[in-house]
Amino acid sequence: MLIKSINLSQARMMDFYQVMSLTAGYVAKENLAVLHLLEVNTEFKAAFLSFEKAVKQAQKTGHTDILITADDNRDNVHNGFIGTLRNMLRFPDAEVAQSAASILNITDKYGPGVARLPQREESAVITNMVAELQSAENAVLLEKTGLTLWVQKLKEANVAFDELYANRTEKEAEFIAGLTRTERANMQLAFEKLIRAIEAYAFINGEAAYKPLADKINTEISNVKQATKARATMSEGMKKP
Repeated sequence: MLIKSINLSQARMMDFYQVMSLTAGYVAKENLAVLHLLEVNTEFKAAFLSFEKAVKQAQKTGHTDILITADDNRDNVHNGFIGTLRNMLRFPDAEVAQSAASILNITDKYGPGVARLPQREESAVITNMVAELQSAENAVLLEKTGLTLWVQKLKEANVAFDELYANRTEKEAEFIAGLTRTERANMQLAFEKLIRAIEAYAFINGEAAYKPLADKINTEISNVKQATKARATMSEGMKKP
């Protein structure tokens, strides 16, 4: 078998979409007449265009722009807090400067690119960071540096984003489920038909001409499966105390 797996039932909608989109691009670059894939690709392309249209419609729920604004606000508060914290290292009072250094040791544990993380990962990181900073031991450091309000505002911005995200997720999930369920099923069937055609003609004509295309498809499917597994592992880890 050239294509090792075509089961994408556990993949998120956008991950599934990405595999289909990339596959469509890879196939389009091949000499389909030589590979005898012209007819099956016509069906696959039609299914993809219909699926793509459904996905784009599903994304237009009116909540995305609001969420982006909330995420930008959270990033601004986070970056402002970190910038102010670093400036406090040069504070003329040694005790204040040392307190700032201790706080920076905490924030540095969460990495330098918190504001560049995927939205949900950023939420988790900021939640953990704020909880650690507001602990009884570290709250004293915040008071000494005058950064208590910064951390509180960061917490508020993070909570506000999460509430909007949950509201959007609920509304969009309902909308997307109805709009894209059928299109995704049709897309999966067209994908499977394409793969069967590749396998069949590779068996008849030899695998050499089909292997480069098969390898690309295998890579994309593997990437999605690994991402799905990683998310599941992370989710289980977050559930543990």
